[in-house]
Amino acid sequence: MSFEDTIRQIVREENEKHLANIKELLDSYTHEDTPKTLSVKEAAKILGFGVTKTYEMIKQAEHTGFPYLKDGCKVRIPYQALINWMNQRAKQVI
Repeated sequence: MSFEDTIRQIVREENEKHLANIKELLDSYTHEDTPKTLSVKEAAKILGFGVTKTYEMIKQAEHTGFPYLKDGCKVRIPYQALINWMNQRAKQVI
């Protein structure tokens, strides 16, 4: 077996391990595990933004359609609405 074949075999085995781990994770995930709403900090983490940028997006929601709920001073982001919003924005970029 050549050096390249050995590397390919190692990569193939590692990929199989990762795919098995992903499948196990997906199989263990249920709809009940999905949060209904997120804090701004949690939403920022999902978006890959900082908290400040997420608050800026909330302020611009009228123009961007960014989903959020406000209860007094408390801001919550509906999880499913955020995922839908992200998917719509991703389609616009493509």
